Amino acid sequence: MAVTRVVAITGCDSGLGWALAARAAREGLITVAGMYDGTETNAAKALKALSAHPCELDVTSPESVVGFRDYVQRLLKDHPNYRLYAVVNNAGIMTIGDYEWQTTEMIERVVNTNLLGTMRVISQFLPDLRVSALEGSVKPRIINVSSHCGLQPLPGFAPYSASKAGVMALTQALRMEQRPYGLTAVAFIPGGFVGASNLMALQAKSIRSMQEHLSKEQKTFYERTMTSLADYLQPASVNMNFDCLKDENIIETFMKAMNEQYPRELYKVESWRYRFYYSLMRLPFPERFRYWIIKKFIAFPVISN
Repeated sequence: MAVTRVVAITGCDSGLGWALAARAAREGLITVAGMYDGTETNAAKALKALSAHPCELDVTSPESVVGFRDYVQRLLKDHPNYRLYAVVNNAGIMTIGDYEWQTTEMIERVVNTNLLGTMRVISQFLPDLRVSALEGSVKPRIINVSSHCGLQPLPGFAPYSASKAGVMALTQALRMEQRPYGLTAVAFIPGGFVGASNLMALQAKSIRSMQEHLSKEQKTFYERTMTSLADYLQPASVNMNFDCLKDENIIETFMKAMNEQYPRELYKVESWRYRFYYSLMRLPFPERFRYWIIKKFIAFPVISN
């Protein structure tokens, strides 16, 4: 009996997640797409048209994650030739701003979504993935979407960097733990694609919330810097179409992580600019010079307080 591979992907409402789910469905994989905004959106309907299976999912809710797993298990039960092949943890959020500016709710939401959400999904699916691995008909894998910020933390991205560094560490530990059973874990770093996602859609609202929660002294000290950053990021703080990601290099690199029989620990997409700056950051320069390099790399407006 021919085996049909099943993949479950989180965060498929737009951008990277939607593009990955669409590509997986086009490749003939049975694709279960986790949708935070529900299954009646234009994004969900477009995935249905590709024969994917949109399923409501909020990775911050344990009950929602269980429901997502149950949906996949029903597919497996109803189709004896289906095998769970991959779980892709893509759901993620990002808020830009100095750590001191960010509210407790913002910080916890980033960690809860990016790191704890990934952990919740893995915890639910590990037994089924291990069963697939031990059966031997497929070579299953966990693919965790991380970030260059998980390798090199950046100012203005402290909670996000911490969450993605945690995802990297989690992936490495899982890869070692599950190796004896034929199950592997892979980190995928898609590089910069903010202009083709909704990662920044709530940034303007977040800046306003930051300003409101600061003390009088903090507002006076940071006002010009926050206003300047808000103006700088405004062009990216818009809702993009769900199918806006067109970077074939990102998608093809992901498909290598998905399809290679013996996947590497890390698949990374980086432009020449990323490669150049991150190579410089790894060199043993004095901290003052490394700080200057990082400031040049992120290119945020500089305001002297």
